[in-house]
Amino acid sequence: MRQILNMDFDWKFHDGDIVCTNFNSVHEIFENPSFMKSANCGISKVGYNLHKWDDIKVPHDFRHYKSEFSENAVSSQGYLTTGIAWYRKEFFVPAETEGKSITVEFDGIFRDSEVYVNGSYVGNHLSGYTSFSYDISDFILYGENNAIAVRVDATKYEGWWYEGAGIYRDVRLVIADRLKVKYSGVFVKSEVRGNAGGIEIDVELENEAANNGDARLVAEILSPCGEKVGEFDTTIKLTEYEETCATIKGEISNICLWELDSPKQYKAVISVYLNDQKVDEYTQKFGFRTIAYTVENGFVLNGKPTKLQGVCVHDDFAGVGGAMSRSVIRHKIFLLKQWGANAYRSSHNPPSPYLLEACDDFGILVMDEVRLMSSSKEFLGQMTDLIKRDRNHPSVFIWSIGNEEMAIHGRKVGVKIGNHMLRVAHKLDPTRACTYANNGHWHDITIFHEQNGLHMDVYGFNYYCLRTFDMYERFHKKYPDKMIIGTENGSALSTRGQYLPRKGEDTADAYTKSSMKIMIWSNPERLYNISAYGEAYTTWGATPLETFRTAEPNYVSGYFLWTGFDYRGEVVPLDWPSTITRFGLIDLCGFTKDLGHHCRVKWSQEPAIHLYPHWTFDDNVGELEVDMVANTEEVELIVNGNSYGRVENPKWDIVKNFVKYEKGEITAIGYNNGVEVIRTGYKTAGKPAKINLEIVQPRDYVADGEDNVFVKVDVLDENGIHCPNADTLISFEVTGDGEFLGCGNGDPLDLAHEMNPSRNLFNGLALVIMKTKRHTGKMKLVAKSFGLESAEIEVDVTIPATDVLVESARSKTKPKAAEPEKDAADNAF
Repeated sequence: MRQILNMDFDWKFHDGDIVCTNFNSVHEIFENPSFMKSANCGISKVGYNLHKWDDIKVPHDFRHYKSEFSENAVSSQGYLTTGIAWYRKEFFVPAETEGKSITVEFDGIFRDSEVYVNGSYVGNHLSGYTSFSYDISDFILYGENNAIAVRVDATKYEGWWYEGAGIYRDVRLVIADRLKVKYSGVFVKSEVRGNAGGIEIDVELENEAANNGDARLVAEILSPCGEKVGEFDTTIKLTEYEETCATIKGEISNICLWELDSPKQYKAVISVYLNDQKVDEYTQKFGFRTIAYTVENGFVLNGKPTKLQGVCVHDDFAGVGGAMSRSVIRHKIFLLKQWGANAYRSSHNPPSPYLLEACDDFGILVMDEVRLMSSSKEFLGQMTDLIKRDRNHPSVFIWSIGNEEMAIHGRKVGVKIGNHMLRVAHKLDPTRACTYANNGHWHDITIFHEQNGLHMDVYGFNYYCLRTFDMYERFHKKYPDKMIIGTENGSALSTRGQYLPRKGEDTADAYTKSSMKIMIWSNPERLYNISAYGEAYTTWGATPLETFRTAEPNYVSGYFLWTGFDYRGEVVPLDWPSTITRFGLIDLCGFTKDLGHHCRVKWSQEPAIHLYPHWTFDDNVGELEVDMVANTEEVELIVNGNSYGRVENPKWDIVKNFVKYEKGEITAIGYNNGVEVIRTGYKTAGKPAKINLEIVQPRDYVADGEDNVFVKVDVLDENGIHCPNADTLISFEVTGDGEFLGCGNGDPLDLAHEMNPSRNLFNGLALVIMKTKRHTGKMKLVAKSFGLESAEIEVDVTIPATDVLVESARSKTKPKAAEPEKDAADNAF
């Protein structure tokens, strides 16, 4: 029966390329004889111990692991240096598994990886984002120690944002029968038929043995509660050593739908029987839901008109870089869901499988996107891998075949490429629509596409043609039956907690001349201050509230704001040493900015209000702009007991007041029908007195060595009031049944290594990430700083791990290595 084994632990890492790879190799007079003879790569042989190797586990981002910032590195990649690196791991495979199929699965390696097993070259994978697997059955030593080595060349980039480097997603070993379900070989097509649900399950089988005759496929359907609600089967004809396909059909009564507020999912447990003996079992989750695009009602999910309230996101987070565990990814999706977002665009690359799992579980719709728009064999292959891997996820509602391909869109070559990709995508998945994220003068480009035969299922447009906010309306008048998605909107910049100019960023020298040409500073008084007010944006961009107003018509399905989170790289318009973008609505640590609160408030179904800035400044600061954003009918600002009047609240705007600063208290109140329904406020903080620790999203934790605990760090005054301007240096220590993983503060100018257990607060906040061990117990975090009362927090880790690790290499006495056989060519030496 199929075994899925965790390969994330006990890896060795070497920074830099290894030129001399010979070790117990034929032709050892050559430095790198890997391709001269089979099984000749010494680095992937048991016992190799040359060079310096670090003990690590994956996911692992070696750019973040090194954290070598350089002014000469690429600014759009966060000024972090990259390079070539090697990974290796030794493991044991029991003798009784001989005759089985053994594959190694990688969720993602950035990028251009070569994999070797026991000296043998297994394969090369170019993409840094797609998942892939290799059959290594023939290379395994059964009942013996084995070794795998991976060379990663991350010197070339795929994007213009920080991308990480190395084995930055999970790895697993799969042991199965020679007759088995193929990798990404199941497609569950579900159809809602009133209260019933029809299913059609396409299954691809690999037959790696001399199996002829019939095999039986059985699909058991489990409800969201785990109850068996159906069983369907079919017979398939096998031919020895050949792949084959079959389809299982059935219908289930009284189905539960996958919905945003109740994301119910089913499981199809597919069993393969040969001669009445079960030889493989493969589980695939799926969901029932309907999707429609109508100009009358907009985007319709399960019969309900639903405005897409989405964000674009890059794969990056504080403390870990691109090496985001399942727990980190779920944490980010939790924050977005809590914040009110209902859609996610994987910008601009295939996401981690865990991202889609999290969106399935939390109820977030996903626009799943390829890395590059091309009909070459390589990139059609990448799109095929993406769609086959992800097409069972109910969260995935649309495929994006490209983003801002300015060299080819609006040209006949782009029309041919686009149509080729659409044909392939629709064949792989006839159940979903496709779009393309068009930019620039997309109105004219789309007319060219239409006139030349490229017709998108749904039209994706980035921004508004240099802030021409009636462009959607113009397009609708020309094509009244076409649906629009704002595939990328916003691009307003802001810095969390920054209201006054920051030294080092308050002059023209901090900004690049070229990027300043694409900037709009809507408030000239705050020129050279990318403040929390969010008044700076690109010439093509807009504020979130401008985006919401523009997307109101039903023929606009919704929008995806750029971006959900800050990310490393793309630091425009700033220059070194700024290493983190300011586009995020949430910072790199997961702390919401004021512009993010604009979204949270306007998206909320309950009364909500947000007030800023805080109320702790120097006495001589003078007049401050005080803003309120709310979803109530009226709002009122009260400063030190003095009301600034109850005023009507604009739907897609904010209420501003200008207030002379005096210490005290500031309050914002929201009213509906003349009655107070919500209020918030701040008090002026005194001198920092004590550290405060708070777990973000407390829950039960799993002792699998990979689960994470996220702790917000701040300081309070003697009255327990948060000190929003504190930049205190705090040190951290984790003891007990857990480990320190990383920390961050969201400061774009902070070049400190995030794996060091200390951090300065940035505008009052920092984040610590802890990691569980592989046994239950308690972990403790202690935070200390000179002159402040220390703090500690204890976390119970109560859930035992259910995953199984690949067995560690067994030590044994090795026989003396035999001399390699020589061939005629060797005799010449």
